[in-house]
Amino acid sequence: MLIQFLLLILGLSLLWGGAELLIRYSSSLARALGVSPIIIGLTVVSIGTSLPEFVVSLIAAIQNTMGISVGNIVGSNIANICLILGIGAFITNLQVKKGWVYKEVPFMIASTLLFLLFTRTGYVITRWEGIFLLVLLLGFLSYLSRTSVIQMQDFSASKQESQSEKLSQKLIYLLLASVGIIILVAGSKLTVDSGTEIARAFGVSDIVIGLTLIAVGTSLPELATTIVGALNSETDIVVGNVIGSNIFNLLFIGGTIAILKPLEIPPDFFGLEFIFLLGSSLLIWPIMRLKWNVQKFEGIVLLILYFIFVGLTLFLP
Repeated sequence: MLIQFLLLILGLSLLWGGAELLIRYSSSLARALGVSPIIIGLTVVSIGTSLPEFVVSLIAAIQNTMGISVGNIVGSNIANICLILGIGAFITNLQVKKGWVYKEVPFMIASTLLFLLFTRTGYVITRWEGIFLLVLLLGFLSYLSRTSVIQMQDFSASKQESQSEKLSQKLIYLLLASVGIIILVAGSKLTVDSGTEIARAFGVSDIVIGLTLIAVGTSLPELATTIVGALNSETDIVVGNVIGSNIFNLLFIGGTIAILKPLEIPPDFFGLEFIFLLGSSLLIWPIMRLKWNVQKFEGIVLLILYFIFVGLTLFLP
């Protein structure tokens, strides 16, 4: 038991250290390239912090436990919006740019609606639907790449020569941010594994462990990144990470798993989860639109919604 507690502490330490590296050098990379930190948050950070969800869903699909694959995608997205964004807003007001509300957030909502539509047509996501999800993701990444190129060109045209960054320096920033992602993933696995062993030692059932530790555990990289980003006032990366991770979970993970093997979903298995997924995705738009930020009170509301979701999931039959 003592060893598991020590491993838990080590895992949490790795999460914090990895998040520090990722936030610090992702921000430096964005400044060096002349792109908005939101672009880095939507791409490098969100994809990196979504790796645990992808690994868990892929293994579950290979082992023919499709419920875990879909449950992990849906549960992680709910946790990203309600728990992680809620904690970030509780720490500091999360400033929101108008472009996000009119482009990236609606795309996240549209991806959520499409994913839910596919699950409700025969209660299965087919291979063709999985291919469509991946094509949609490629379109989104193409849009982000065009935006990045325009920003980089504007930056190159306006910056002074003394402000230029060498290619080697940019590669160092990218390398250190990547190391941060690796440390985050390792820390999340260590934390989930040791936490599961401790929970079992105290007689907690596997069902409760799956509904709590696995769902939240695969979102630990996003959580650590959000806390560190909020404390360092890197709110662009914080919001971009949540939006990008949700899009990546739905389109890449959902699409990839469906191509590997069609995702079969029991008709009554995800009623509550899907309601909360759609509801939280829709709720975040007016919250961001109201005052162009997510304030502490709104963060508390999101956290309360998440605890209600967990309570209903645990205690409803």
